[in-house]
Amino acid sequence: MAINTGNFHNLGNSYENGSNAALLSAIARSAEELTSGKGWPEGVNDLLAALGKATGVSRVWIFQTIKVTATHITQNYTFEWAAKPKYKQLGMPMFSMSTNPIDRPEYRDLIHSRMRGEWQKTITETLPEGWLRDSQEVQKIKSMLTIPVMVEDQWWGTLGFDDCERTYDWSDVEIALLRTAGYLISNAVLRDRLSAKRKQFEILKQLTDSSIWELDFKTGQIWCSPEALYSVPMPTDNIRLSLHNGLKLIHPDDRKGLIRKAKEYMAGDRKRIFRYDMRLYTDCGDLRWVELIGNLRMNSEKRPEQFAGIAIDIRKRKQEEERLRKEAVTDPLTGVTNRRMFEYKLLEQIDSSVNEGSTFSVIIFDIDHFKTINDTHGHLVGDKGLLHLARNCEKVLRKNDVLARIGGDEFALILPDTDTETASRIGDRIRAEIKSTPFGLNGAEYLMTISVGIATNEGQLTTPARLIEAADLALYDAKRKGRNRVISRTGCGLE
Repeated sequence: MAINTGNFHNLGNSYENGSNAALLSAIARSAEELTSGKGWPEGVNDLLAALGKATGVSRVWIFQTIKVTATHITQNYTFEWAAKPKYKQLGMPMFSMSTNPIDRPEYRDLIHSRMRGEWQKTITETLPEGWLRDSQEVQKIKSMLTIPVMVEDQWWGTLGFDDCERTYDWSDVEIALLRTAGYLISNAVLRDRLSAKRKQFEILKQLTDSSIWELDFKTGQIWCSPEALYSVPMPTDNIRLSLHNGLKLIHPDDRKGLIRKAKEYMAGDRKRIFRYDMRLYTDCGDLRWVELIGNLRMNSEKRPEQFAGIAIDIRKRKQEEERLRKEAVTDPLTGVTNRRMFEYKLLEQIDSSVNEGSTFSVIIFDIDHFKTINDTHGHLVGDKGLLHLARNCEKVLRKNDVLARIGGDEFALILPDTDTETASRIGDRIRAEIKSTPFGLNGAEYLMTISVGIATNEGQLTTPARLIEAADLALYDAKRKGRNRVISRTGCGLE
């Protein structure tokens, strides 16, 4: 037996128009065009023409639903095929973008029926007197069928068939076949939306490093494009993960925060955009800062269906934030804590000392004859001396000690859990280290000394200003007694 072959585009051309076989053939040919050929919108125009010829109606049209409120509906007559020029309505003012009141009960019922995804068929001469019959008679429609086009469970628009020649009663089989045509239009809309989103995402990727992601609540799976998880760009497909494995890619310190914020978002105002900064592990085990941006889609039962969005690479932003944070709390020359942060830390230490009854000390020291060093050798040598002093202090500090530059050549230390005797030993160790350690610049070596003042608080209620004043007075005593020495004071509480 010979094998018979043929082209799908020619299949069914011999069928009689108006037959179910011709209608099915037209839908099949249009499905191929919409899914792999012309697509949206050209393929939709061809679909309407194929349906019109197969059914023998006067006009096939699509009304797109733009917006529906409790009182008004906005629609646009976007597509039309007409068997003859006299049936053409596309372009007429009354069929352009329009907003109409929903003030007639029969019109309201019709809209609500379409919103539920229900089809309607009418024979004009059998309709009761009223708005709908008047509307169809004005358009010279003898019979009509409408199929709602549902996209993602929402009424996107209406596919309509007007017959101005026949009083035709559509069969259940024909309605079912034409419902399939409605699904083809739905699919074309979704494909067009996806194409638009892809183009937008490509533009976004040119502006900033980002990837797309989605959590499907039905399957509990996450998928994302590979950009966020690969340290080197890879030509690979989207990555699919279980929710458990997806969460494992997030730094532990950010994981709980993400879950908590996602729960708050889903329980609150979901009209807002979800945003969360977090660190992701890449394929090489490195950490990458990303900003997760997304929104939640609910199903018809108001349950979460999809959580999706983009993940933007924000490493540069985080580096800049860290730089600004450090600048706000550190001295730009030496890199140690600045005066503002020192006073904040000192207030914290006072509160802790009062609450726990613990003892702590504050040391203030400066460089002896620093103005002379600057005037004699220049500010470059002075700056080098300040750096030398800060680095040598850091060598003797403990983990919880705080070193700060609080003036030109004046430095301060907060020493938690430290009495006067211990603070004096630390201060003298720093003094001796500076005196015996020269620093160099441009081949020359320089030596300097420091004077040190100490104030100790033994769990008393006091203020940062009171403690700094006490340590300063001790420092002035050291200056008066010949410099290059350590002087301490106690009893810094409020009388």
